[in-house]
Amino acid sequence: MASVARTIAEQHPEVRVAVLHRVGALGIGDVALAAAVASGHRAEAFAACAALIDLVKEQVPIWKHQRFTDGSDEWVAAL
Repeated sequence: MASVARTIAEQHPEVRVAVLHRVGALGIGDVALAAAVASGHRAEAFAACAALIDLVKEQVPIWKHQRFTDGSDEWVAAL
């Protein structure tokens, strides 16, 4: 995750970047990922934020343990 943030910060030097992914049990609708960017101009901030989320989804190995109402479960890779 830190490497992804550094990559985006290097590609968008005018923007400050922060990103976190939650660990642990999440309910439906809970926030799993938080991304924050700051820039003097919103277009630059939006572009950097979109690139940040895309790169997290592409490169960060996030796994989900899904549990179903029938008692079954499965691990799902987000890559």
